[in-house]
Amino acid sequence: MQVSERIGRIEYAIRDVQLLANKLIEKGHDVIQFNIGDPIKFDFEVPDVMQNALIKYKSDGYYSESIGDKFVRDKIANYERNKQGIDINSSDIIYFQGVSEGIFFTFFSFLNPGDRILVPGPSYPAYKSVGEAADAEVVAYRCIEEEDWIPDVDDIRSKLTNKTKIVVLINPNNPTGAVYSERILREIRDLVGETDAVIMSDEIYDQLVFEGNYKSFSSIAADVPAVIFNGFSKIFLAPGWRAAYGFKLDNHDKLENVWEGVKKLCRIRLSPNTPISKAAVMGLTKDPPHLFDVKRKLKERRDLVIKRLNEIDRITTTTPKAAFYIFPKLNLDATKWKNDKEFVLEFLNEKKTLLVHGSGFGREFGQDHFRLVYLAPPQIINTGLQRLKEFYI
Repeated sequence: MQVSERIGRIEYAIRDVQLLANKLIEKGHDVIQFNIGDPIKFDFEVPDVMQNALIKYKSDGYYSESIGDKFVRDKIANYERNKQGIDINSSDIIYFQGVSEGIFFTFFSFLNPGDRILVPGPSYPAYKSVGEAADAEVVAYRCIEEEDWIPDVDDIRSKLTNKTKIVVLINPNNPTGAVYSERILREIRDLVGETDAVIMSDEIYDQLVFEGNYKSFSSIAADVPAVIFNGFSKIFLAPGWRAAYGFKLDNHDKLENVWEGVKKLCRIRLSPNTPISKAAVMGLTKDPPHLFDVKRKLKERRDLVIKRLNEIDRITTTTPKAAFYIFPKLNLDATKWKNDKEFVLEFLNEKKTLLVHGSGFGREFGQDHFRLVYLAPPQIINTGLQRLKEFYI
């Protein structure tokens, strides 16, 4: 019996390379892992307020509402109102078990076979994989590396058609660490507002910004319908809690039917994890007290990574302004490595250090790059990048 075609074409580079690293680990090798954005694997902890709340709510093991307990959604609505100054309430919000679940449910409700989705190039690979599983046409629009990976609005314009249903923004961006200016967001809004497409903005890193002024699309959406994703994996250091949410902005009720479709899929899952969801939202505050130290550590580690990368000939990089990713460019010698994936896999096998190949974030705009997660303590970063320097000579 063969796997279905829709599943057979799915790729997820971040975890796919992990399988190869696991084989080395099983053989007793100590592998430095720079591939997954999991702060808990290093020297970060879930905030105390959430840990204590989980103890408080541990016995609340009942089925909540399928879209999330109203207590949870009220807390999220209040948080987003205070943070962004927007007018939303609990009925606009759906609690998801991770943004990945939100992508699945939203795409499968919004899309018919043959519909077009525009995603950033390079892009977090789940958008392409889930879009293709929904039988949509996934098209990458260019982000301009020479201009700190900002979206190319003209390229978006050239790829909008009457079949385009969703334009995805990832801001701050994974894998590049870019932060989009308000001017760029308004240009994209005005462009998409002339079509029947919807903006989908993934803002899971919105408070991990080191330089520049961050602007949520929710604060400038105006009459353009949008879905905003956010959650607790990154800002609140709880990736394994699988706690996230999405909300719609829909002044003219354009999204009413498709949002009901997302709720229908939530009914099939019965309920999210009730104790986790109630504990997670107890961490929501406009200025989370744990973030100052988190951002200090991450900025120091980012600066160290840039310093060490600049010591390696034939690697160039832009400075990420947010999150904990960097997306350097390789000047590959075709006689040694035919592409970036081969480079990453040989580096893993020879130096027992794991990166993710850039083409895993989109072949058109990600090739000849790699993504490195700089969550690790400085001594691990130094060791891993010394191995890279030795390997790339």
